[in-house]
Amino acid sequence: MMSRFPVAVIRLLFSSFVFVMGRAVALPFMALYLNEHLGINPQMIGWVLGGSIFCSTLFSLYAGYLADRLSKNFLMKLAGIVVAVCTASLTIAPNAFAALLVLICIESALTLRSISLKAMLADLLPPEQRPKAFSLNYMLINVAFALGPLLGAWLFAIKISGPLWLAASFSLLASQVLGRQAMAATTATTASEAKPNPAGFKATMQVLRSDRRLILFTMGSVLTSFVFGRFVSGYLSQYLIIGQGTQATAQLLPFILITNAVTVVSLQYPVGKLMQQKNLFRWVSLGAMLYAVGLLGFMHASSIVSWVLATLVFTVGEVIVIPCEYMFIDMIAPADKRGSYYGAQSLAMFGAALNPVVCGYLLVHFHSDVMFWVLISASMLGVLMYFAGTRSKPVAKPLPEVEAGPEACAQQAGLSALAASKHFGSNRVKNLFPLS
Repeated sequence: MMSRFPVAVIRLLFSSFVFVMGRAVALPFMALYLNEHLGINPQMIGWVLGGSIFCSTLFSLYAGYLADRLSKNFLMKLAGIVVAVCTASLTIAPNAFAALLVLICIESALTLRSISLKAMLADLLPPEQRPKAFSLNYMLINVAFALGPLLGAWLFAIKISGPLWLAASFSLLASQVLGRQAMAATTATTASEAKPNPAGFKATMQVLRSDRRLILFTMGSVLTSFVFGRFVSGYLSQYLIIGQGTQATAQLLPFILITNAVTVVSLQYPVGKLMQQKNLFRWVSLGAMLYAVGLLGFMHASSIVSWVLATLVFTVGEVIVIPCEYMFIDMIAPADKRGSYYGAQSLAMFGAALNPVVCGYLLVHFHSDVMFWVLISASMLGVLMYFAGTRSKPVAKPLPEVEAGPEACAQQAGLSALAASKHFGSNRVKNLFPLS
């Protein structure tokens, strides 16, 4: 798989795998560690973990701006060091507030590294190879989360802070694996592009706000993230506990988790190879439909086999939708603002953060079927947002100023018509869907 990519991309993907292994070792045991080490009650743990994710999601906009202004290689190495130091600091955190501050730093560094990674992959690869790279990276993430918790459980049984120390070591190792080749290759790529001086943060935010396609695609990502985000640890766990009890839920969840992990690892890269930018809307529509079918399966599942089949269908939708979300943004992002655009797309994490809150409310106050129909509606609404984004016009570039007067006005009109025709002819988004 990786042999088809440049050496710099291979090292970048391998570094991502090592880094995520650190997260996978420690993250599943974070709530247990906070409870055992600091004696924090479950409700406070929820506020600590949720608050750190909320703050890091807000930081994603500035993280994207930094990825455009500074060396992405440097930012990824810096993020690795910050995660390593802060993860080790959790072992001496005296109270919940200190743990919250440390986790905010960790989650923010994770966000910065993720955005820089996506932007660097886009810098190093031509458009036709980016879907394969994004899919391979997502597959490696899932492999790490399949292996990491096993190692973390073994260390946690020996010493509760063991997973944290190993996670810190993985973060430092990822920075060393990254090396300098990626930085050199990125420098050569960016040097060949005649980029203007980067705009300030305020001006960059104005550009993001004015890009209707970015807003619509991000809204689509928020809705699909609401459907997929934490679907096992979130609404399915809540649904099963209420309907079948804790014991039955504990017996069923491993089958769901294994099915999800095996499906992602098996299909992510082969499916990613088939994706083309001109057909992205078809792909995301198929993925959303599979989400809906999987949710209907969850609604009516009555045996382990039916739960596994529903999870299989739902996970195939995940395999399709996740790379599509990145590719929609990659397709419209200017070369000098890729990081900022990916940072805006990272706001989709709000959907995942809202999922357990909204679904928990629906399960308590309504029949369980209402929750599933809300999720199905969110997936369909997400497709409508993507469709509206494919129909939306790109942001118009400013035209050169001309002198006033009848002849100047005629010349300005001619320039506007010429610029509009060129912009229309070069608009790749219009080819996403045959009817657009």
